[in-house]
Amino acid sequence: MVPFYTYFITCNSTATIKDVIAHINHIRKVAGIDHVGIGAGFDGINFTPTGLEDVSRYPQLLATLLEDPTWTEDDIKKLAGLNLLRVFTKVEQVRDEWHRAAVLPVEKISPPDNSACVYGTS
Repeated sequence: MVPFYTYFITCNSTATIKDVIAHINHIRKVAGIDHVGIGAGFDGINFTPTGLEDVSRYPQLLATLLEDPTWTEDDIKKLAGLNLLRVFTKVEQVRDEWHRAAVLPVEKISPPDNSACVYGTS
C-alpha cells in the first residue's frame, strides 16, 4: 500500500501527484501490478503531496494513470482496491482455517535468541 507521506515519496516535505505516480510506477515495476495499492495515510500524515491533499483527489490520480498506455482499466481497479480485497479475502480464509484447526494466534515481539538485534538491552 503506497503511503502519500511526502518524506516517503521524495525524502522531503514537498511532493506532487507526479511524484506519487512515479513512486507507484516504481513499485509496480518491482513488485508487479498484483502487489500495489493505495495506502495514503491521510489520517496520520502532516505533509501531503500537492494535488493529493485528500481522497477527493483520487479521481485525478486514477485518471492521470489511465493516460499512461502501460496502465489498463483492470490495472487501475487492482490499484484502487481489488488487490486489497484479494489479500484480505485470503487473510480471512487463513483465519477461518486456523480457527477450525484450533490454532491459537501467537505474537512474538522480541527478536529470536540468535538475533543480532540488541534493542532494549543495556
